[in-house]
Amino acid sequence: MAAGRGSATTTTRGTAASRSGGSPSTAAARGNRGRGSRRPGRWTRLLRRAVVGVLVALLVLTAASVVGNTLTTPPETLDPDAGAYTQVDGAAVHYEHWAAPAGSTSAAAAPVVLLPGFAESTVAFRATAPLIAAQGREVYALDLPGVGYTRGGDTENLRSQADLVADTIRSLGLRRPVVVGHSLGAAVAGGTALWHPELVGGVVFADGDAQDLHLGDGTWRARIARLPHTTSVYRIVTRWTWLDRSALARSCGSACTAFDGEAGADLARAWLRPMTQGSMEHALLGSAGRSGILHLEPEQTRAIAVPRAIIWGAEDERSGGSLQDTRDRLGHPAERIIPGAAHNVMNAQPQAFADAVVALTDTFTRDPGSGCGGADCPAGR
Repeated sequence: MAAGRGSATTTTRGTAASRSGGSPSTAAARGNRGRGSRRPGRWTRLLRRAVVGVLVALLVLTAASVVGNTLTTPPETLDPDAGAYTQVDGAAVHYEHWAAPAGSTSAAAAPVVLLPGFAESTVAFRATAPLIAAQGREVYALDLPGVGYTRGGDTENLRSQADLVADTIRSLGLRRPVVVGHSLGAAVAGGTALWHPELVGGVVFADGDAQDLHLGDGTWRARIARLPHTTSVYRIVTRWTWLDRSALARSCGSACTAFDGEAGADLARAWLRPMTQGSMEHALLGSAGRSGILHLEPEQTRAIAVPRAIIWGAEDERSGGSLQDTRDRLGHPAERIIPGAAHNVMNAQPQAFADAVVALTDTFTRDPGSGCGGADCPAGR
């Protein structure tokens, strides 16, 4: 009887447990599953941690950038390591002069004015300018507004820059020089010849087509340029020349040795030194939002009436723009294509560049109409 009661009791309890939802272990398992479903999944937790990590890193990086920028604020201007200044229309134009050897200059030898390109200065011509001067030419290299050591002037208006070059020619007392513009400087050289033909004896486009570069809407570029991180990167790049030396060498060409060895390191430091000025930092970062660059319209290039010529590095396929367009718009003038040279043609082959400038200048002297094309052009392309 006792056993029967116990058995009955067990059955009754088991039945009650079943009615209440199963065995205790089953109920516990269900409770665990319920709690697990309310927890974030593994990937969700990892994603949250990653987002938090990125935000913390960004805050730390921003703080470090702001502090670093404060500690490395550059001087607004630096004194040039060579050259002189001439005051022109409220601007102090920096230039370097290489004199022809005594007795080597003839009355017919036109002076040569060299204009650097974007992020370049008179330093870009220090290898080739003495070689031009050695052949009986007075040679001047000018820093354009916004680059190099020139102080003042308009950095965003081509006509203003061309006028400044023309007034500098007057200030230096140069008689109808040949103006050679490299890269972006070709647009300024062309503008000077277009708007001041009475002052210019000829113009040479050197690895520059004077055309616009369509950069599109610059809103986001301008915003990025205002970030403290961008300023930090700019200062690192312009102060640690080992970062830029290889880029300068690549732009130079297969024959280039200008940036080799200790002399090459010195050249890279001199090249980048103007870019460490506060004025140039502001100008370059401030130009990030532009939709284009300083340029001549095609019809303006075609309207240049003074003698014209082209010098181009044989390995410059893109940086200088379109060689064929330059030929077409200048009327297929005399030209020199320099082997082993890329965009930085005057440092890749300084002697060949100097020889080309002198030879082309001589064609201008012999034939003021040497901007002609085809078979009518003087020999010696």
